[in-house]
Amino acid sequence: MRVNTKLLPNSNFGWFCFGICLTATTFKIGNKIPGIYAFLFLFQLLFFCLLIILPPKLTKKYNHRIPWVILASFLFLLFAEPNQTLSQKFPKLFFRDFLKQELNRSPLSPFESRIVLGLVTGSTKEIPKDFKELAKESGILHLFAASGLHLGIFIGSIQFLGNLIFSKHRWLSILLSLGFGFLYLYVLNFPVSFVRAYLFAFLTLVSSLFYRKIAVSDLLIISSATIAFFCFSDFLSIGFLLSFSAVFGIFYLKPSLDQMVLKTNKSFLKENFTLTIVCSLCTFPILVYYFHSYSFGGIWINYCLVPLAGILLPSLYTTLLLQSFLPSSFSLILSHWIWIPASYLLSLFLKIFQSLSNFERAYKEWKAETNLLLVVSILLILILGGLHRYNLNQNRITNRLILCVLFLFFPFSFWYEEVNSLPILTQSGKGYFTITLENKMYLYGNCSPHKRIGLPKTIHPIKQILFESETCLQTVLRLQKKEKIKDVIFFESHVSPFIRQFKKQGIQIQSSLRLGNDLTKDVTLFRFDGNPKEVNSLLRALKESEKFKSLPKWKGILVLDFPPWKKKEAKEWIIYQKLLGISNAWKIIIVEDQFEISLFHYLTNPNLL
Repeated sequence: MRVNTKLLPNSNFGWFCFGICLTATTFKIGNKIPGIYAFLFLFQLLFFCLLIILPPKLTKKYNHRIPWVILASFLFLLFAEPNQTLSQKFPKLFFRDFLKQELNRSPLSPFESRIVLGLVTGSTKEIPKDFKELAKESGILHLFAASGLHLGIFIGSIQFLGNLIFSKHRWLSILLSLGFGFLYLYVLNFPVSFVRAYLFAFLTLVSSLFYRKIAVSDLLIISSATIAFFCFSDFLSIGFLLSFSAVFGIFYLKPSLDQMVLKTNKSFLKENFTLTIVCSLCTFPILVYYFHSYSFGGIWINYCLVPLAGILLPSLYTTLLLQSFLPSSFSLILSHWIWIPASYLLSLFLKIFQSLSNFERAYKEWKAETNLLLVVSILLILILGGLHRYNLNQNRITNRLILCVLFLFFPFSFWYEEVNSLPILTQSGKGYFTITLENKMYLYGNCSPHKRIGLPKTIHPIKQILFESETCLQTVLRLQKKEKIKDVIFFESHVSPFIRQFKKQGIQIQSSLRLGNDLTKDVTLFRFDGNPKEVNSLLRALKESEKFKSLPKWKGILVLDFPPWKKKEAKEWIIYQKLLGISNAWKIIIVEDQFEISLFHYLTNPNLL
């Protein structure tokens, strides 16, 4: 017996939107393939011809649905704008200025004002840097980012007030909540999670006006298609995936978990527990895949703080609204009294957060591949979804077994670490950077006497230092003496006058290879500072590395760390990469162009760039 929770669309318009999602996904994945437009057009025509030619018996089940998919695909290819670039969206300036003005009139401290500004605008830019880092490690950064939670609470609060005021005219309450919800969406500049939440609210409330109930699958697919068609740059972005994965867990996994955990218990504590678990499980693969990190303590911190945020946010909205209507002559007298409830809830929220985060955050960053964790988490999601879909969660033994695997998965993931480590960027600055790999530290570039370089904190103690510049000799000798490191290798690009000093200190000399040639079996990483005398040796090293590295997954990275007055020349290397004889197997990265983020993600996930 199946329950009514379909993955495929339930209506003709749902199938139409499904076609948009399929085409948008195909284009998103293959947008760098030449002729992708022509390929999709030809594929749609071929598919339509097959639908006409094939016998009706073979296509009877889908003969009313496939035409909607094909029509939607053609419309997407003709009218959508897939060349949009993804950019960070900030709240409208006038709205931010209005909030800052109102918060300046409030009795809140500067720190509390910044927290309120971050909560209301959903912008992590507004909160202090140290607090932001703590929130990230505690797994509650979504409370200070533009998430669907904010809009859901906002629309829910207005809907509640509207039902009290217009008890006999429910449609007025719905129009009021949707109108103010869209206004909130506009002033925050349409972040993808807000758009998803607004579409959910709009479709659900409008269908209720006509006494209809929209299917869960249609809700997800129509919302995804709307974002794909009008905001293609946000489609399948990290924010999109996190938002929809959490909602997917609520719709498809939570009913199954509710049947397994205290089936007859309908208390708030139990509902909040299953909600937190499924959201954590469904966002786990995305966070681990893109960031190689996860806050396990965030599971129970979210369990405690998200319900409190559901009370705090409406109180902040109400307080800011009331204060904005106060004349300036009364604001000094009454603002203190108006802010009492919100101030108390905010202090309580921050106090609980501080206590929970200081107790245990269990924030984990993996320095190794996490393919096993991704596979296991996806399998768990599929199993929980399948149990509910086919109504297989009635067997007590099966339920207990699945629950054991589910609750052991998170501790297993926390202590999991593969042997084959990936290179991790640990220190960086203009002119130098260090990378650690297992028990080795690679020191690229020049060492400045004004910048003290130390050994990074790693799981495996550093036992070998590899460096390429004579300017780092003093730094290396200091680390060698302090940390008692015996294995040190100097990669000599030209004859150095300090060879005797190197050999006297037990430093090995490597003159045949360049630093980073054997970083891993899949990655080669070179640094070049723009010295014209070393161009020929660099090009020769690039060709030799590509020649001997025949593995299909091999990638080469060339980091250009040119002086400021040669910044234009560095960009010309990317423009004229092929003319210089550098193949597409090499990814060229410029230090000034967000070097830290690009290099870190490229090392841990080569497909991201």
